[in-house]
Amino acid sequence: MGDVKEHSENRGPADTAALLSLTYTKKTKRFELPALGAPVVDTHAHLMSFWRANPAGALARAAAAGVERMVTIWDPLSDVRYAPTAAAYHELLCEWIAEARALYEQGLRDGAVDTARATPQLFDHVGYLAGVHPYGAPDYTDEVHGLVAAALDDPLCLGVGEIGLDYHFDADDDIEAAPHDVQIAAMSRQLALACERNMPVELHLRHENDDAARTSHEDAYRVLCEVGVPSAGCVLHCFGEDRATAERFVELGCYIAFGGAATFKRNDEVREAFAACPLDRIVFETDCPYMAPEPIRGIECEPAMICQTAKLLSEDRAQRTGEKVDEILAAARENSLRLFG
Repeated sequence: MGDVKEHSENRGPADTAALLSLTYTKKTKRFELPALGAPVVDTHAHLMSFWRANPAGALARAAAAGVERMVTIWDPLSDVRYAPTAAAYHELLCEWIAEARALYEQGLRDGAVDTARATPQLFDHVGYLAGVHPYGAPDYTDEVHGLVAAALDDPLCLGVGEIGLDYHFDADDDIEAAPHDVQIAAMSRQLALACERNMPVELHLRHENDDAARTSHEDAYRVLCEVGVPSAGCVLHCFGEDRATAERFVELGCYIAFGGAATFKRNDEVREAFAACPLDRIVFETDCPYMAPEPIRGIECEPAMICQTAKLLSEDRAQRTGEKVDEILAAARENSLRLFG
């Protein structure tokens, strides 16, 4: 997984600087991630899904960029190849963190880290959520449920997720949506577990673009009303809907997570939803390695890139509402700590 060169113990200063660089290239253009002036939390990152980046290198760059905490995802079905159990993922995560810390500390010695923006405390605050994505709903057996439940005893496990409903045909991977009732049953069972254990949950909700009824959200709303919203918190992950939809879930007590897709030019209604969402209900995420923010959309996303997402969305909201950017950033951080701190 990833580029083994990032694990070399014979790196020189130039190599370390390159590995910790916060400059990314899209085609022929180079883009440097902004410094926010305040730490930020990535509430949803897939460290096992990179196709180019090494997880340890991505963690080290996140700390160099100012990412203070991170929530990753473990799915006992989709991640079975690398981590068939929560204990295996715990061990893997600790290995990545140790390697990232070593790379970061080498960067400090080589002068490759801007200590004014860096947040080395990240290495002590990386946790994960355990849950089965709706793609895996047909295979959600009692045995799999037991694996999710057992993960919640791990001190690194912060909650349940990502679970939910996906009614979209994924043409890229040729994945048909599972029957709706099967997905709803798997979501309900995992949501009940989060309520029982009083742990936060993150929801993945998606439907076809031409579904004006927003069926996945309608069904999820009904499930939340029937099963309950965990008092520890419920997050709509990677929100891509309109203001009215956000407000409806906020009324249930949910948080709304905004990622790189909210910066895309066509997604003004998502930015409108972000601006209208109460300050005490917003959080940021990357959903890396997917959906890098503008202007580097299309390249592999990393946790460090949350700095660009948070900057663009906070500035856009400030223009719409008159709030201060720093207040928006601070609110998102405080909400993240309340959920996963």
